[in-house]
Amino acid sequence: MLILNEADLRRALTMNEVIDAVEEGFRSLARGEARAPERMRFALPEESAVLLEMPAALRSASGDALSALGTKVVSVFERNSERGLDSVQAAYLLLDANTGAPLSLMEGKFITGIRTAAASAVATKYMAGPGLKRLAIFGAGVQGVFHVDAMMAVTEVDRVLITSRREARAQRLAESVRSQYKVPCEIVGPDEAVSAANLICTGTTSAVPVIQSYTLKPGTHINAVGAYGPDRRELDTETIRRARVIIDDESAAGREAGEILIPIAEGAIEASHIKGTLSDLVSGKVQGRSSPEEVTVFKSSGLAIEDLVTARLAYSAALERGIGTHVDF
Repeated sequence: MLILNEADLRRALTMNEVIDAVEEGFRSLARGEARAPERMRFALPEESAVLLEMPAALRSASGDALSALGTKVVSVFERNSERGLDSVQAAYLLLDANTGAPLSLMEGKFITGIRTAAASAVATKYMAGPGLKRLAIFGAGVQGVFHVDAMMAVTEVDRVLITSRREARAQRLAESVRSQYKVPCEIVGPDEAVSAANLICTGTTSAVPVIQSYTLKPGTHINAVGAYGPDRRELDTETIRRARVIIDDESAAGREAGEILIPIAEGAIEASHIKGTLSDLVSGKVQGRSSPEEVTVFKSSGLAIEDLVTARLAYSAALERGIGTHVDF
């Protein structure tokens, strides 16, 4: 079995390749070639935590056999910041699609981070309007870092605004943006970030909205990925009500995201307000936006097909380039 740690995965994967793989993964869903059931959720309220298990399978183009099979085990421990740890911890197990034998065990936080941002990049390609983007990043943790890279891969950004409760993290991310991408980058407050931006990515652990509708400019696109439970949200009700909303999948954001479930419970929107899923979008079944002035939202809770195609890509690249450690299992 091949062991791939974070350093190995950084060598094996590029953001552009993962974006392409994730987009094709959602096309496979649209064609009925992939299965990604609703994740198993095991609540650990005494630890303010949740344990998730996320299997997925992908059939070959001929449809007569599986071409990829795997599962991720991921935990979210909200109090990990007090321990100096990331709130999300994960491992991915890639299996032989013909025999079920383990092929590779991978560090899962990197897989989760890069595939989540890649899905946002796919949505941005289809939903954001044309022209230069002023990018606002909410949260300077793992998702903030990956989303900067992902947005730079699919749009032309002339300025980056970062808002975060953690000053040191925000400073590190700002310095990295200036050094790597040679664009101005500032640390600002939430209202200033929203009012100045036309592309926003939220990846915070906040349980209450960090974006209020009144601060949004017409034509803004938002990728919301941070909140993961039915009682948590990063966007307020009015933002969702006024926006064209696409979700990752009915089995994910459609059943878990507070951004969707809370406005429905309030009677502010009906379920039909959601225009479709990411697979609908990439397959051409639905449009990403209907006018330049429309506010658009992609709400992502994470889908197992994203992990599977990313893990398969990492495994293939690692074998080809001699990356990782082989162990008997």
